[in-house]
Amino acid sequence: MPFSILKLLFNILSKLPRVLRERLMPNMLIPPISNNPSKVQLERLGHVYFEHPDLEKFSKFAKDFGFMETKRGKDRIYFRGYGKDPYVYVASRSKDDKPRFRGPAFVARSAEEFEKAAKLPGATVSSLDDAPGGGKIITFSRVDDTLFHVIYGQEEREVDSQIPTATHEQQGPYNGPFDKPRKGRFQRYHPGPALVHKIGHFGYVVPDFDRELAWYTDNFNFVPSDILYHWDFSNMDVLTFMHLDLGEEYSDHHIFFMQRAEPDVKKSFMHHTSYEVADMDTQLLGHQWLAKNGWKSVWGVGRHVLGSQIFDYWADPSGFKIEHYADGDLVNTHTPSSRDVVGPFSVWGPDVPKDFAGKGA
Repeated sequence: MPFSILKLLFNILSKLPRVLRERLMPNMLIPPISNNPSKVQLERLGHVYFEHPDLEKFSKFAKDFGFMETKRGKDRIYFRGYGKDPYVYVASRSKDDKPRFRGPAFVARSAEEFEKAAKLPGATVSSLDDAPGGGKIITFSRVDDTLFHVIYGQEEREVDSQIPTATHEQQGPYNGPFDKPRKGRFQRYHPGPALVHKIGHFGYVVPDFDRELAWYTDNFNFVPSDILYHWDFSNMDVLTFMHLDLGEEYSDHHIFFMQRAEPDVKKSFMHHTSYEVADMDTQLLGHQWLAKNGWKSVWGVGRHVLGSQIFDYWADPSGFKIEHYADGDLVNTHTPSSRDVVGPFSVWGPDVPKDFAGKGA
């Protein structure tokens, strides 16, 4: 449906009684989605690609955000967390001084699944020999110059048995009202960045919502954890948080979200990327560190409703929204999908900024 017509329908129908307006508004419901072996099975989100006009300025932000530089070239820097992925963020210098998101890269569960992805229409296979960990990559060009990548064959990092920290000197268990296991030991911290463990999720805002959602869920093991519908139209789904269906194995509540764009949004855009940190103390210390170094806070600290994460959103030097999160929910194949009206996005924390839903860069 053309966006101008949809916007006109919104303005007219939203003033009618619910029963009448939902009869007149075409159904825009997300159909039932489930995984099956014919789809490409992805294991996790490995990394993302960005282009920045000022690579050096972003590098300073990345250090304060908690990324660790692992390889640097003339026009590209690879940043890692302390998880098993060789890198989680690839920052390249923009050739025309315009910032761009260049897509997420998901890890295939096996060589067979990677080859299955390579047979999908539009797949372009290339090498990652120049990147830390090596491997191969498949790239798909999607609507509005968005990209989607599948990777396999990277050499994973050896993960430390102790969680690395730039802020914690001594930390034991929490003492609760009735159970106080920490006796004679003290919690001690110092200022520093919130070190990143891994990339957790990203999301697109898409005008051609139904077609794009069908492409991702028809071809890959993305399954909705939650679906939200419009407050004026219960027959219009506007947002879904999706996890990777790994069967009995638990995975993050959402690794990919997709939002139906407002009628006046003509082009798809990436809303934000999100990275896991160890705990709430790490997150709050990281918030103070970023603020002390002059970076722009967007929203946080607070706790989300769906996914339950403690969140903290910032703007990077190019204007992209980027999030620290901790304490997120896990789901598996036995966790039912939920559907509800769009409601508050936080349990506690600051009010959501009025421009939060918009494009940052």
